[in-house]
Amino acid sequence: MRPISWNGPMWTAAEIVDRLRERGELWEPVRGAVGLRGETLRLYEELAAAIGTLTRSVAEEEWRVPAVLDFASLARADYFASFPQWLTVASHLSSDPGRLERLARSADPAGLVGAMSDPCEAALPPAVCYHVYPRFAGQRVDSPTLVTVEGTCWRHEGKRLFPLERGWAFTMREVVCLGTRDAVETFRRRGIAATRALLATLGLGGEVLPATDPFFAPTARGRRILQALKGLKHELRLPSGPAADLAAASFNHHENFFGEAFKIRLPDGTPAASGCVAFGLERWLLAFLATHGPDSAAWPSIFPDTPWKRTVSNPMEEAS
Repeated sequence: MRPISWNGPMWTAAEIVDRLRERGELWEPVRGAVGLRGETLRLYEELAAAIGTLTRSVAEEEWRVPAVLDFASLARADYFASFPQWLTVASHLSSDPGRLERLARSADPAGLVGAMSDPCEAALPPAVCYHVYPRFAGQRVDSPTLVTVEGTCWRHEGKRLFPLERGWAFTMREVVCLGTRDAVETFRRRGIAATRALLATLGLGGEVLPATDPFFAPTARGRRILQALKGLKHELRLPSGPAADLAAASFNHHENFFGEAFKIRLPDGTPAASGCVAFGLERWLLAFLATHGPDSAAWPSIFPDTPWKRTVSNPMEEAS
């Protein structure tokens, strides 16, 4: 996909964030988690609606997923060997009356929270697609199955955290496809075409490029080489400043990895293939603001549309 030209001035990510902070429309209670209000929140919601309409046009179902994941599902998905550097876990305060009383009477209760908490019991999801595969575990997929989900994801990247660009907490909208390898590849290719149409609607430049996942160091080299050789991952790079860009969407073919891990089968008994198309909503917001500026008077209108559905009458007809 070739970049869509943009001839106007570009704002840097830092300039955008500074302006939004000055207006009180963006704040961080903790580093890596942002709040939005005012015109910026309205814009975010319109972009989320446009992307949500896009994904609903192709998916058979939309799910509301839990806010946490169990460790067993992540282990089954080989997450701890692949991306342990990102994981955030959830705990709660101890129910022991003595420890709670000590906390309640402390002059510095915030400083005691860690010591007064029980061991962690769940993970905060690093990607919303991890909610989908366990729900199909042990089942047979008779035809291409598509589910869309949206939720808060958590990936702690330390010093790299920056508002809207790289969050500890951020919002992801995904479509997951389960079916044959050909069905998944058709789904992924059409997802790229639909995203390109959405870019044109929003007046954004962008380019889809081959990419690899940031696998954890001990497992990285072989996995990245294989992923690159097979062309299993592509990313949409959107401009986030005059000389900067960011990955705002990804188009992934997992082959039969999750089908094997969760025993999801095709009618002939072989493991199902899977793929996902994922959109990072805060990054779309940042790219839009970097392109069109932080002042709402200069923003083009956003009309939620369904370019994915318009591509063909049946999103999976070539692979049926």
